[in-house]
Amino acid sequence: MINKRIIAITAVLAFSLNALSAQGRFEYGGDLAGGARNGTSSAVSLLIPQGAAYLSGGGAVATATGVGAAYWNPAGMARATNNLETTFSQRSHFADMSVMFAGAAVKLGKNSFGVSVRSLDVGEIPVTTVFAPDGTGEKFSPSNFTAGLTFSRMMSAKTSMGVTVNTTSEGFRRVKGTAMTVDAGVQYMDFLNISNLDVGVAVRNFGRPMRYEGSGLLTKAVEVGTDRLTQFLKVEPAEFDVPMLFEIGMAYDVMPGLQVAGTYESNNFEQDKTKLMASYSLPGLLTVRGGFLFEMETVERTDDSRTTTVDESSSKVEIDNMYDGVSFGGTVYLQRYLGVNASIDYAYIPTGFDGFDASSVFTLNVGF
Repeated sequence: MINKRIIAITAVLAFSLNALSAQGRFEYGGDLAGGARNGTSSAVSLLIPQGAAYLSGGGAVATATGVGAAYWNPAGMARATNNLETTFSQRSHFADMSVMFAGAAVKLGKNSFGVSVRSLDVGEIPVTTVFAPDGTGEKFSPSNFTAGLTFSRMMSAKTSMGVTVNTTSEGFRRVKGTAMTVDAGVQYMDFLNISNLDVGVAVRNFGRPMRYEGSGLLTKAVEVGTDRLTQFLKVEPAEFDVPMLFEIGMAYDVMPGLQVAGTYESNNFEQDKTKLMASYSLPGLLTVRGGFLFEMETVERTDDSRTTTVDESSSKVEIDNMYDGVSFGGTVYLQRYLGVNASIDYAYIPTGFDGFDASSVFTLNVGF
């Protein structure tokens, strides 16, 4: 009975891959958009990888466990090795931005429950207007915050399932948008009875479009066709979809301590991606990792005479992921050195664009 349920749920998750591909290629521009909607979603912070242990995400959908699985695949939370786990992560993002992630998970028998929060710190931005293009002297700080609740359960000795419900808010000055999204996934250990082969499937950021509200949408105007005086009228903003994605991945232990892993990602706002990672562990001491991310297709854009009268480029421009390429990192386990059930993860993820600093990620994990 359990196996039938698992197969049915996995089929539903896999079916969403076709929905994602169709939505990305035939809606919101279709062929004119080149099958991509880069930069047009809300809640973009949901796509920023959390934690350092999985680098850019190679195989994470199949191997993430404990509280760190809250982002990659909630099914992995039930595979925690501790009854209580906590994590805190700090990531330096491009353009002097930073990302904070914190979470805790408790394991009760076959079930696990977790809570996680993450925020994107953009910093202060000068206020400019038409009449003061160099700035008014004022500054504002955009806000971007996500909180999530996770439930995960071991369905059998080798299969787990999980779901996370996230609420995301982002805003600036007197305008704010909110959205609720759902992540769901499955993980299999020793898939098809092949020892040391783990497989994972997950759908992330499934939800309704984000809507924006606030007094910042009010503007002084005279309503056409009436004899009313100048009054405040509300500008109705458009809705913006959240960046839903589908991932399927696997990991295989080639030999004791050596693991290779990979993930395929289909994103309804960006090009599909392949993420690879290899790691080597010395049990109780440390783990070293190397990763590689590349996009499965190339999207080129040129100015369209039907939408603009200004030719801003003389040739086609490729849209690339700034984190394409190699990444590396590792983990130091502190039990042997300090007598504390804790570890420190580090990841270094270079950017492929000049002028943007690489991302450095530090994560502290503590188990009880």
